[in-house]
Amino acid sequence: MALEEGIVDRDALAAREGVTARSIILGLALALVVIGWNTYVEYIAHTARMNITHFPIALFAPYVVLTLGNALARRWQAPWALTITEVWTILAMGLVGAAVPAYGLTSYFLGMISIPYYLATPENQWGSYFHQYLPNWLIPSNEGGAMQWLFEGMPSPDMPIPWGVWFVPLFGWMTFIAAIVVGCICLAVMLRKQWAEHERLAYPILHPAGDLAEAEYKVPLLKNKFFLFGAAIPFLILSWNIISYFSPGFPVISLGPGWMPMGVYFPRIHVRFNFYTVGFAYFANLDVLFSIWVFYLFYCVQAMFYRRLGINLSNKGSAADATTSLQAGGAFVAMVLFGLWMARFHIRDVFVKAFRGDRHIEDSDEMLSYRACAFGLLFSLIFLIFWFQAVGISWAVAIVLTLGIFITYLGTARVIAETGVIYFSMPMTPNGLLPFIFGPKSFDASTLTALRLVDSVRSQSKAMFMPPLVHAARIADMAGRNKKRLILGIGLTLVVGIGAAIAYSLYLGYLHGAYNFNDFPFTRYPPRTYDGLVTALKGEEKWESERPLFLLLGIGIFAVVSLMRYRFAWWPLAPIGMVVPLTHAVHSVFSVFMAWGIKSIILRIGGVDLYRRLRPLFLGLLVGHALGVLLSFFVDQIWFPGQGHRTHSW
Repeated sequence: MALEEGIVDRDALAAREGVTARSIILGLALALVVIGWNTYVEYIAHTARMNITHFPIALFAPYVVLTLGNALARRWQAPWALTITEVWTILAMGLVGAAVPAYGLTSYFLGMISIPYYLATPENQWGSYFHQYLPNWLIPSNEGGAMQWLFEGMPSPDMPIPWGVWFVPLFGWMTFIAAIVVGCICLAVMLRKQWAEHERLAYPILHPAGDLAEAEYKVPLLKNKFFLFGAAIPFLILSWNIISYFSPGFPVISLGPGWMPMGVYFPRIHVRFNFYTVGFAYFANLDVLFSIWVFYLFYCVQAMFYRRLGINLSNKGSAADATTSLQAGGAFVAMVLFGLWMARFHIRDVFVKAFRGDRHIEDSDEMLSYRACAFGLLFSLIFLIFWFQAVGISWAVAIVLTLGIFITYLGTARVIAETGVIYFSMPMTPNGLLPFIFGPKSFDASTLTALRLVDSVRSQSKAMFMPPLVHAARIADMAGRNKKRLILGIGLTLVVGIGAAIAYSLYLGYLHGAYNFNDFPFTRYPPRTYDGLVTALKGEEKWESERPLFLLLGIGIFAVVSLMRYRFAWWPLAPIGMVVPLTHAVHSVFSVFMAWGIKSIILRIGGVDLYRRLRPLFLGLLVGHALGVLLSFFVDQIWFPGQGHRTHSW
């Protein structure tokens, strides 16, 4: 076989360009590895929080192994080396699969539906307040001790697992989840051109993944001194700290004190250098990074001022007082609605193409045709409205809730595609919108119960599958030929992945007892939620009349900042910075500030050329951190099984 410059024959590469069958198979395999590993770590090993980010370490670590191994294969001129497009395909399926387990879909959802009957006691009053409103076709019963055995373990290893009690509830929930997924896929494809080509969003989390995909093909990483140095820093720190596992008195290298108090009224600030955050943030827009930490300080100053005046809707010891978090929520909703208004001409073209077949509107480069997207989205909306009505939610609330799901999910995906902040959750949930529209006391007991159940699938407020699907749509744009195969791969990943995650989670529960998971979403979040439901049903849930004013204040500030941004070229603040700080990103604002400072200095000293030369350094930070987490996992499994030394969290 003829070779050129150490690269396998170009004709062979061209023949495999596009989405291939083997990339679909490998993508599914990677997704299943991520799901199985993540589930085991979360419930049994307790070594890290593997998928609390929008590029989970549970995916990034095996992706690093895959891409670096593939880079070696390219260097050795192996004819079976994966092409760049094949690696992209595998990544797209992996991103979708990584949103399934643990802090993705399964933990919150399975925990919520498994405890209502089992943990009901006269003291918590669950039975008297909401049991009568639980749909039998959505909640598995504890008949025969099925739920007791799930949390306490099977009484005998010879007894069969009671799978039968799960079939009907899981089918009911899967129809609901499938309808949301269909709508998310359709929206992701419909808005891909608007975001990627018209607005030119950066999709920062795909940049390091792309450099790894192109390793030794377009990007020579394995001999790059910046890359090797960057990878060595976090890897050596984590390796050094592993010594303390064996000798508890051994000094460890700390990257920050965590929460730092700043005074009586000023909210405490999370001060910790996070290599994972900094590595991704380096690829984000500088103005966006600047805006995030500036608005964080803006919210902190507000919180201090309001507390000093005695205006405090909730005091959580951080900047997340409702006085400021409601402003972030208002800005979040305004951002989505403003974005849809900006995309109105493109959305019009999508529906014109769908219903009139206008030949001048091109959709051949999308994963799905615009016609399929339009009808799929309409089907999703209608199905969800009827599903909500079937579980006890009134028609008006069902309509608003359905729209709220896609507004908030779309907003979350937009934030990740524009900012690259991987620790992010919705500042306003679909359920959170309802009291502002209907009033806090407008819901009957059946609706309140159903709303708490439905809220269990929002995946730690990470918007379930919308962010990875938006990035998968962007990947499809770069896939070349046969890109429509990718939608089949994504569908296969979701069907097989969700089934495998649920089955494995339940199996581990019946084998070890879910109480022993010591897992927040599965064992601690559901009881708190149901206790809160009882409080709401008693009419004791607090709702201050000032809340709508702070929501409107957020919308107003967002409008002013947006106007300044689009009218004046010198205006430094991006309005999306209002949305990010008071979510789970509150843990990484310090790292965002550090990334902004480092990148600012680099651009000032050497401009864009120096920024590009140092990309491998920050990619190395991500790779070294991932390999360090992987090493710590294996050390824990060999010498400290089940004890878990958490190496990756906030």
